[in-house]
Amino acid sequence: MGLINDTICIKPGMLSSGGLFYANLDPATFEFSPMQIIALQIFCLSLTPRLIHIVLSRFHQPMFVSQILGGLLFTRSGAFGYQFIGEEEDAIGIQHFIFPSNKMQVLDTLAHFSSVCFLFKLGVQMDPKILKTSGLKPFVIGLSCFLCSSLSGGVLAHMISNDFSFETHWVRQDDLKGYDSAFTGSRNIVDLFSFVSFPVIAYVLTDLSMLNSNLGRLALHVSMVANLLHFVKQILSIIKTLFFNPDSAASFTKKLSVALVMVAIFIFIFYIVRPATLWMVKNTPEGKPVKESYVNLIMISVLLCGLATKYCGLYIMDGAFFLGLAIPDGPPLGATIVDKLDYMITSFLMPLHMGTVGFKTKIFLLNKHHFKFIWRAGLVITASILGKIIGVFVSSLYFGVPIQDSFLLGLIMNLKGIVDISMVDIWIDAGGPKVFIVANTIMVVAMLIIVAVITPLVKYLYDPSAKYLTYKRRSVLQSKENQSDFRVLVCIHTQDDVPNIIRLLEASNPTKNTPLTVYGLHLVELIGRASPLFIVHPRHRITGSSSKPSKSERILNALMQLEDRYHNVVTVQGFTTISPYASMHNDICTMSFDKRTALIIFPFYKHDAISRRDDLDRQNISNRAIKSLLENILRNSPCSVGILIDGSNDQAQSTCFLSDTPYRVVVLFFGGPDDREALAFAMNMIHHPSIFVTLLRFYGATSLSSDAVISCDNEAINVDVERHKFLDDELVDHFRINTMHDETLIYKEVEVKDGAETIWVVRSLNDDFDLMVVGRQQIMDSKIISGLNNDLDECEELGVLGDMLSSPDYDAKGSILIIHQRQDISEL
Repeated sequence: MGLINDTICIKPGMLSSGGLFYANLDPATFEFSPMQIIALQIFCLSLTPRLIHIVLSRFHQPMFVSQILGGLLFTRSGAFGYQFIGEEEDAIGIQHFIFPSNKMQVLDTLAHFSSVCFLFKLGVQMDPKILKTSGLKPFVIGLSCFLCSSLSGGVLAHMISNDFSFETHWVRQDDLKGYDSAFTGSRNIVDLFSFVSFPVIAYVLTDLSMLNSNLGRLALHVSMVANLLHFVKQILSIIKTLFFNPDSAASFTKKLSVALVMVAIFIFIFYIVRPATLWMVKNTPEGKPVKESYVNLIMISVLLCGLATKYCGLYIMDGAFFLGLAIPDGPPLGATIVDKLDYMITSFLMPLHMGTVGFKTKIFLLNKHHFKFIWRAGLVITASILGKIIGVFVSSLYFGVPIQDSFLLGLIMNLKGIVDISMVDIWIDAGGPKVFIVANTIMVVAMLIIVAVITPLVKYLYDPSAKYLTYKRRSVLQSKENQSDFRVLVCIHTQDDVPNIIRLLEASNPTKNTPLTVYGLHLVELIGRASPLFIVHPRHRITGSSSKPSKSERILNALMQLEDRYHNVVTVQGFTTISPYASMHNDICTMSFDKRTALIIFPFYKHDAISRRDDLDRQNISNRAIKSLLENILRNSPCSVGILIDGSNDQAQSTCFLSDTPYRVVVLFFGGPDDREALAFAMNMIHHPSIFVTLLRFYGATSLSSDAVISCDNEAINVDVERHKFLDDELVDHFRINTMHDETLIYKEVEVKDGAETIWVVRSLNDDFDLMVVGRQQIMDSKIISGLNNDLDECEELGVLGDMLSSPDYDAKGSILIIHQRQDISEL
């Protein structure tokens, strides 16, 4: 059987060289040593895609596209493959020195090894148990996706195969001996484009920040079903070929050994590895790392399972993936394995694999001589894609999924990634007739086009926040005016946030007339697993007498104690979201929308302040991730947002009022919707017997004109100053009326000339409050805050005053609450 590249014998070169100056510099005979070759190959395939991605990322293209293009550039048809050395017939290019045909073995080995480790890592992150709670919908949609795509592509390929002839000048019939027809390559095409990879879908959804959106969760469940169906098809195909094919040349001994190995793999993974890993998790103390010996044993098992599945006729990656499924996802074991493999495999070796496949893609074969095969292969690919879209679309509509989401779900199921590339790489390395080489090239190019088109299209069409941004926004002021129950969504990062949050909730003075409903949401970063989780904690599970309560249960149990202290006045419900920080705001905003909360309380802290306290559990939380999450909440929240910065005095750290010590609250009021919201929240406290509230209203020597331009989130807008001044005066007057009959309330007006005087007044309050409440943005005479924003401490999302109050220079002893009332610019 003629192959396009026949390798008879490879002469191994010297591992190292004496250096460039001692080498033979004749281009016709010069070659690098193996060490130099692999170093150059890694350098080129690592750097080139990153340079390409700098440009393509502006068009929302994923790294997948840049990595494939990076490899294509070094092919004979690529920019770096231009043959400029030597005569025309024997001309060579850069790729002759960096990617010589007889020096690709090391790179290929690294590529295949990386795919094994990568699939194992994704198997660890995958939790098949989520299918138990997903209901019937993902099963039906996943089955429709798999069957419609396989049938549409398979039927069309069969029809074409029965009426297909090749021009003899490019493919010899002798090359096709042992194959059913010249279009046998279509089997691989149908198999690839009907395949849905759960790891790929999870990776793409994470990249698009859609992982924990409604559409993202459905896509994950559907892809898992379709992925498992493909594995079942693979196993059944092997069993059929091995045991029920009369033309099979395998001996009885061979068949029996394969059957025994398959059974042994199943027993080893699910009856030895699974119980052993559960025992490892159980015997690892919370917060402690898993023993290195455990990880070493698991990695040895990965190679063993890969070899076993390869012997049975499956891909070597399949054994690693199945083993990964048996490893408990998440901390401590799953997170440890993912952490150890993540950088070296995902960030270093896998890009090499993608680039290697791009380099092996023979674009020059896609010419007019092969036009007949190309367009017919294109028809089969199109049929598989459309079958998948139609199958998903129709079944999704049946279950009540919106039309746009149904269409986008069909598009998402067609996305391709590293798993698909690994399959094609195996087919490329298997060689075969020239028709297979053309088919493999078409598949790589088709995947490149599909991903390049679908990814930005999905990003453009789907907006998870559209549901709650179109809803009429709720606020503390509206809740107070309507005299309804005060609903608050409390975000909690660690146990260190709980005391200050409980103090703040207790200070809001819940009563029977204005009851308080608290939704406690523990925020957990998605580590060591691919599927996000949203957990509802029943009260009996939180307050039960568990010998080893989880961290979430301990945190939420502390909130439940507030409900016990204020029986029939405070209601607490506990939840946990486990998702990436990049898309965690979807869970927060959706929950706020569903529960109709008036305020989201979000704890925020800076690492320069944390470093002064070694007893805090929040040391390991990324400050950049928290800032990004806060920005997304402020941008998309359906209600007001309160940013709570922890204080260091005794009142701030206590979960109950200290006896004989008043809780001092200071409100800084300059004007505008945020300041009014801050004052409205503080007015909830005015009847609490242990709280003293002081309102400081700042004003300048001159007033703004009736129609002024202010800066709002770095955008200059026109505001109706007279309307805002009227609303400010109305709310302040209401507070002043209460001060006449209550000695715990103080109202002061402060006239300042410029920003320097404002800073001086605020600094003088440093030791005079346990809680300072301030609006995030102010509408006022710009002179009285001039200079405050000259030295923003990297936290623009806190606003000018909030950033100054939370800076290390201010060194606030009490807690700070910065309130932002979500409004459209048109409402200002």
